[in-house]
Amino acid sequence: MKPSTLLLPLLTTLVPTPVNAQWEQIQEALGLGGGSKTPREPVVPVPNVVLPIDKGNFRELLGGNDLEWLVLFTTGTENCPGCILYENTFNEVVALLHDNNKIHFGKVDCDTDAVVCSVFSAWGSRIFHVSHSTPPSASLPGLADHLTHLHPVPFHRPGTESQPIPTDSEGNPIKDARPPPPPPDAKWIAEVVNEEKWRGFEEWTGWTHPLDGVFQVPIYQFWWVLSIFAKVPPMAMMVGIGLLSRFVT
Repeated sequence: MKPSTLLLPLLTTLVPTPVNAQWEQIQEALGLGGGSKTPREPVVPVPNVVLPIDKGNFRELLGGNDLEWLVLFTTGTENCPGCILYENTFNEVVALLHDNNKIHFGKVDCDTDAVVCSVFSAWGSRIFHVSHSTPPSASLPGLADHLTHLHPVPFHRPGTESQPIPTDSEGNPIKDARPPPPPPDAKWIAEVVNEEKWRGFEEWTGWTHPLDGVFQVPIYQFWWVLSIFAKVPPMAMMVGIGLLSRFVT
């Protein structure tokens, strides 16, 4: 078999084809985003307003313009009891950046949009700074610079991670126990934005880039398929496997 034959299924996900058009139609029918998009009003920065970002608009808002974003990925208290602390910190950051007219704020709810959080590898609570630029060359996205730049922003100032090592009731250090992280610092995050310190953090580059990477479409499709299976009741899954095994054996 020729290598080109093996690569054909992958290439169909990387270039515009009728197959991709059908995929977008399926997404639209299931309410998953994609498909034909209706024109949206221009996004205007509003102080202290956090825009909801979901699977239907994350590409347009974060990758389809030249706006600067600070995006919080968060999970509800049922699945992440401690995430409320980071969400409150993010709200403090929004208030501190009230006079910054360049930054936009967004939030992704990982309980309702788990696919988006999976694509960004952002489970629990995480902050990304999003910026844009014109690439210096016409090289293939994923091999060099990107149009959209993603920089993870830590919740606390680097160098403050050292905390007392957990000990047992007798005062002995617990083996392999990791010290708790320092509390989130809203003033530090606001400083990162105002002074552009996010440039000093490692940028997300490569083929898995969720907005510019070569594999952005197949990665999204992979997590979408997993999300469909996650919604199937366990009993229905067992019945389906049992019926399938009868036809196979």
